Amino acid sequence: METPLSIVTNPTPIAPAPAIQPDGPPPRTGLKNFANQIGFIIDAFGLVARRFARYGDAYRVHQSGGWLYVFRHPDHLRDVLVSRAGSFDKQHPAFQQLSTVLGDALLTSEGERWRRQRRLVQPAFARARLEQYSHAMVEVASQHCARLERGGVFDLSREMHLLTLAIVTRTLFGQTTDDRGRTSQAMQALNRVFGMPPLLVRMIPGLRARIERANRTLDGVMAELIETKRKSLGQGGADDDLLSALMSARDEQGEALTPRELRDQLLTLYIAGHETTSHALTWMLYLLSQNPEPLAKLRAELATVLGGRAPSFEDLARLPYTEQVVKESLRMCPPVFLIPRHAREEADVGPYRVPKDSEIVLWIYTTHHDPRWYPEPERFQPERFAPALEAARPRTSWIPFGAGQRACIGQMFAMIEMQLILATYVQRLDFTYKRWGTPRRRLGVTLAPRGGMPMRIRRRRG
Repeated sequence: METPLSIVTNPTPIAPAPAIQPDGPPPRTGLKNFANQIGFIIDAFGLVARRFARYGDAYRVHQSGGWLYVFRHPDHLRDVLVSRAGSFDKQHPAFQQLSTVLGDALLTSEGERWRRQRRLVQPAFARARLEQYSHAMVEVASQHCARLERGGVFDLSREMHLLTLAIVTRTLFGQTTDDRGRTSQAMQALNRVFGMPPLLVRMIPGLRARIERANRTLDGVMAELIETKRKSLGQGGADDDLLSALMSARDEQGEALTPRELRDQLLTLYIAGHETTSHALTWMLYLLSQNPEPLAKLRAELATVLGGRAPSFEDLARLPYTEQVVKESLRMCPPVFLIPRHAREEADVGPYRVPKDSEIVLWIYTTHHDPRWYPEPERFQPERFAPALEAARPRTSWIPFGAGQRACIGQMFAMIEMQLILATYVQRLDFTYKRWGTPRRRLGVTLAPRGGMPMRIRRRRG
């Protein structure tokens, strides 16, 4: 007769529950796979939206190297970026592509190397520094605005690129620059390449050569900035900018950054500091030009608080609707519209078991347009970001800057910059979109308008 003790000490083995896997499209090979990649380039947002509509909050796609898992639910995004972030890294093909340009810098590095770089760069974004940067932001924006007040049809995308490039060069590198469009042209070439699946990059002749030319251009820009700063410091020039700090920085062992490390860090901050912000401002001013009621409400707030004068860092706390406009624009048109990751080990994301070495894509554009969190998601409604409504939503339902410890180090810099520029421009300028229909989106590293953003700009009267 079996005793209770023997039942406890010799239990019958129980088979583990099978891992839950999301559904997804059937595997494709050969011409079908090629056709699918072409379809992705033509209408990536539509293709992804249709898959989420069919399969739910997650789906997986079989690839030659394993599985790709695509997520949109805020809980899944939180698992990957925050609560289980240690199970995921940046060894993803998208970051491998970026590293061919940016090297092993803050955006692409991992582990202790990333932590060392973060410690070196973080002081440049302290509150006191941000307040200091804000004066230059307003000064540069006012000068640029004065040129646009002459009136005419401009490519707003190019104008915002020139503006944010001048601001990041002035604030982070303590210089002015006559870029002559070199950075813009190089980034456009890289965006076209990085927006393509790897299979097509390998198949189309000349794309590798374009990457190499763009790299040489960006290397030249960085070399000029570094050399100019060296000469300035040698002549007793100001040393209160990021470039000066990095040139003099020493780690715990007393070692300075190597020339390659300095180049990689500067290029990462140089590109990240203006590329994403320029696109964000372009979409923001377009959305305001199409939505007169929010524009009128924004101008009323600016008139009450500023009365026609230039904004300042101290004014931001009294401009809540201005901040809401920025946040709503970043919801509708997030410059960084997806976040890639790689599973360094087997991990759970929500109810799903993700195998080791799987690729992960967090499609935050779809999260930002989910009617469960944002009713009428295609409507431009800044009031969604009133404090009570914002607090009622999952925190990771709005992550244009990422989330967790790897969130964008320049988030506050960008938010301050966009609010100050918006307050400067909206008080002084009127914008009218000069094409029929809505702007088309260009799929690349960032979400940019395809073919630019033609706007008739004129000085605001009254």
